[in-house]
Amino acid sequence: MRRRKGNGMDEIEAGQDSFLDIVSNIVGILVILVMVAGVRAKGMPKIDRDSPVADAVNEPQMREAFESLTQKSQNFEIVQAETRSIGAEVRHLQEILATRSRERGELIGLLGILKTEYDLASEKLSESEKEKLAIERQLREIDDKLTEAGRTKAWLLQNRPQATVLENLPTPHSQTVNGNEAHFRLKGGRIVHVPFEALIQKMVSEVKGRISDVAKKGEWSGSVGPLEGFAMPYRVIVRNIRDSRGVGYGIDFAESEIVPEQDAMGETLEQAFAPQSDFQRRLTAYRQDLYTLTLWVYPDSFEEYQKVKKYLFSRGYKTAARPLNFDDPIAASSHGTKSSTQ
Repeated sequence: MRRRKGNGMDEIEAGQDSFLDIVSNIVGILVILVMVAGVRAKGMPKIDRDSPVADAVNEPQMREAFESLTQKSQNFEIVQAETRSIGAEVRHLQEILATRSRERGELIGLLGILKTEYDLASEKLSESEKEKLAIERQLREIDDKLTEAGRTKAWLLQNRPQATVLENLPTPHSQTVNGNEAHFRLKGGRIVHVPFEALIQKMVSEVKGRISDVAKKGEWSGSVGPLEGFAMPYRVIVRNIRDSRGVGYGIDFAESEIVPEQDAMGETLEQAFAPQSDFQRRLTAYRQDLYTLTLWVYPDSFEEYQKVKKYLFSRGYKTAARPLNFDDPIAASSHGTKSSTQ
């Protein structure tokens, strides 16, 4: 973990070290001066003013030498007194140094304790900062979701469709369609014929033509069409059959989808209800007593479905509705459900 530079404890420790270095240098210099003065004092003779030698000194040069020696002796006594004073100051400084050393040791110990506490506090602060960052990140994600929800709500309010009144036709009961069916798709307000049965027949013919390959692989996928603008990819599987006659196999229609070549197909209701329209031509091929008309309806065409249902009811047709989501294709399989007519 990185420590911050320039904290208070580092400044205290640096000041103590500088002071101790200065005191040590002064003590060393004083000791050297004392030793030099002692060595010089040993080499000087002591002359008494009342001795015969002093009386014999009559010449000026001898008198001058004597006075110089006397002055040096006095200077030595002064230096000796100063040396004793300096020695006392040195001992006093040594006592101060010892005191400062003890205080320095105590400060170093206190500094160690403070550093330990600082490290612990830094670790706790790091954990707190991590938790704070995690909380801030969660808050930002929530804010983003709220903003997106606000934009979605505003769009829905702006593009909310007007309420549509659906007319309820008399439908006393419903029943499963077991006979013939004709299929139409309602999407984008348009109605188009879906050649469902014709595509199924093409698929059956194709599978029969490849029956050996299908039986060998156990599963087969293919596609038929396009027919009237629709293609049908499919998948069949082989099912083993065991009965009193022996072991054989059957083919199950696993799944298929009716895929349009383009999304916008068919006629508007105004076009479809007009004479000579493709919708009218398709209706003439389906007798009311033989066929049920199944309408595959997407969410954007529920209103059109009610109009088509009313129109077909007036023409004597039975209808069945198959609602789909926008992304759902028209699909079928041997395990699907049958339409219910009303």
